[in-house]
Amino acid sequence: MDWAKTIAITLVVFGHLRSDFNAYIFSFHMPFFLMLSGFLQKKRPLKEELVKSAKSLLVPYIIYNVYLLIYSLFTGEYTSDYPWSMAVGLQWNLSMACRPLWFLLALFWMRIAYAAFPLKGGYLLAIVCALFTCFFAKGNFMTPINNYMQIFAAIICFPFFIIGTILNRYNGHNMLTKLHRVSQIGLPISMIVIGFIIAHHNGFVNIFRCNPGDIVPLFYLSASLSSAGLLLLIRHTLDCTNSFVQLVSEGTLIIFALHQSIFWPLREFMPQGNLWSLGIALITVVLLSGLAWLSRRFCPVLIGKWR
Repeated sequence: MDWAKTIAITLVVFGHLRSDFNAYIFSFHMPFFLMLSGFLQKKRPLKEELVKSAKSLLVPYIIYNVYLLIYSLFTGEYTSDYPWSMAVGLQWNLSMACRPLWFLLALFWMRIAYAAFPLKGGYLLAIVCALFTCFFAKGNFMTPINNYMQIFAAIICFPFFIIGTILNRYNGHNMLTKLHRVSQIGLPISMIVIGFIIAHHNGFVNIFRCNPGDIVPLFYLSASLSSAGLLLLIRHTLDCTNSFVQLVSEGTLIIFALHQSIFWPLREFMPQGNLWSLGIALITVVLLSGLAWLSRRFCPVLIGKWR
């Protein structure tokens, strides 16, 4: 899971830079992240989950918002709407550096919904969320302009969160062990390729913009295949430990929250090209992993942990 989270956060950073792969990355990178979150999520009583998620997600959300508000003063992006938009979770009104924080709010609501319902109720709610997205995502109701507290983003992504819990509950990552060694690698790769082919025909996806592409069912199919395939592929090819990967995995929250504030002001001066973008993404992950190391020692709340 450390490798999976490291690859997921690298895809997030890489996807926010200009490259020819953006459409494919955006088609599944956030569903993949939410699938991992569901895979790692434990079933807790609602009150316990409220306290835990508030401490690990909402408190960092407030801290990073305050930092990025001050940051916006120096970049000239601050407006009088900033404090209000941050208070109601309307990241659309904020600068690009602030927008990645939508993920913290959306994940908070998914965790609470998962705790509030019994297992079968959670599965049913995931179906309802998918149907809701099918009916409303292409209209004027489900838009980033009125996505208060990132409720719409949570609705769109909750099915992937539940898929992650199902894979964990039923040991989905161990099912491939019954297959031939070649199939253990070939099947996940085939799932990823099929997912990308479907995504290619579905158009551009952007969860933050409440845009699941041209055909919503195709979005859920392609993102599920690509995300599950990548998770299974990682499980059967990277089953080893690495201290740096563990650090990045532990610091995904801080990388997610701050990566845009590093390269967004420099976007006009950055060299263009797929390899350049990938290199900048990797450098950003390495730099922020150093900050994650400091946070782990001196201020663990910045990575969602408490002593």
